[in-house]
Amino acid sequence: MKPEVLAVLQHVDANADQIVSLCVDLVRTCSINPRYPNIDTTKVTGGESRCNEILGDCYRHLGCDVDFFEGAPGRHNVVGVLQGTGGGRSLILNGHVDTVPFTEPEKWPQSNPFSGIVVNGRIYGRGSCDMKAGLVAQAMAAKAIVDSNVKLKGNLILESVLGEEWMEHEIGTTAVIERGYRADAAIIAEPSAPPTALAVVPATSGMIWMSLTCLGIPAHFSIRDEVIRAGCGKEVGVHAIDKGITLLKALQDLERHWTITKTHPLFQPGHFTIYPGAISAGPRGTPVPFQLAGYCTIEYAIWYPPDQEPSEIQKEIEDYIFRASQVDEWLRENPPEIKWNMNWPATSINSDHPLVHAMLAAHESVSQKRASVRDRNIQGFCAVCDASFLNKANIPSIVYGPGSLHQAHSECEFVTIDEVITATKALAVAAMDWCGVSEQKSQSKTGGMQT
Repeated sequence: MKPEVLAVLQHVDANADQIVSLCVDLVRTCSINPRYPNIDTTKVTGGESRCNEILGDCYRHLGCDVDFFEGAPGRHNVVGVLQGTGGGRSLILNGHVDTVPFTEPEKWPQSNPFSGIVVNGRIYGRGSCDMKAGLVAQAMAAKAIVDSNVKLKGNLILESVLGEEWMEHEIGTTAVIERGYRADAAIIAEPSAPPTALAVVPATSGMIWMSLTCLGIPAHFSIRDEVIRAGCGKEVGVHAIDKGITLLKALQDLERHWTITKTHPLFQPGHFTIYPGAISAGPRGTPVPFQLAGYCTIEYAIWYPPDQEPSEIQKEIEDYIFRASQVDEWLRENPPEIKWNMNWPATSINSDHPLVHAMLAAHESVSQKRASVRDRNIQGFCAVCDASFLNKANIPSIVYGPGSLHQAHSECEFVTIDEVITATKALAVAAMDWCGVSEQKSQSKTGGMQT
């Protein structure tokens, strides 16, 4: 192992308490995305900025050129540029600072979703896994490089952005790109498990949000027996929930079929699904069970593979819903409404890309778990992230970070300290490999860095 690499790894181990402390500070600073429904925006707007002020101070103390700028009113991104000596490749380390909301605070440790409490090697709190631990790993990887008197040839760009949880890339990652921050490659420190912890991820799913609405004919609920009897038609009444369930079952059949038709070598079999995540139904205006439902709306999140176009997926689903509707008299004459609300594009780069190899080699060197060629730690990202928009801007991007998507968005969210430490080491080694190490040394000093 090269002396400069050994020095960086030893620095990370010696400063593990600082890494945990910074993660705890970020978790204790609420940064819920204010665009989520039913959120009091006056209480949460500004939380992202406060977190980014903490990270900006960290970047500044490393000697970075720091850019703290507003992406939307009261919401700030932060970028820190660690200037290289020249002659190397540049690298972006990107992550988002916003989190999803929480529910039932009494179920969290200390009845506090923002406790940041450390128990049995885990840091608990909303955003600990998704993805404040990843932002900390990136910042502390840069700190280990600087404090170990290692000077990179290429620029290292640290980014903590807004809005990822609501696909507001225009005010976050895309805004940063349009502000002029580009590089030869990027690593997003999202939690890259499952199925394997700290995997190297060159491909992400795509996600489409669809609303499916069936209408009915309200009537007194006492005629339920008439509605469900064979041969009874719309002259009696139509229960929209029954019609919604009819199509829900049809789409579950299609979902099962997808386990065969929707596959990708980097994803587990069956990953691409048609998920009914929310249902609203009943009599309009008065949701009580004393009247046949006038409407039923099912909100779907649809995962699709990176080698398919969203238009193909939409057409396949529309055609299937049409065929399922033809066998129901009411749905045949009153087709359901399909609304396509959002498409978060899938993305991928070649698994043989040099960035993939650099990150994989770095992980294997610090974890001391060198895998065989067949079993190497490369897999697809089960969710979506800002890699889509970095790749769209021709910045080859992968995902690598601590934590598991089993914990992201969950009650009692946590991240393990061991993974944060390993990720910090691996990101530092990957940055040194990718950017190159200059023979020119840097000398750290209080409050900054001097060359």
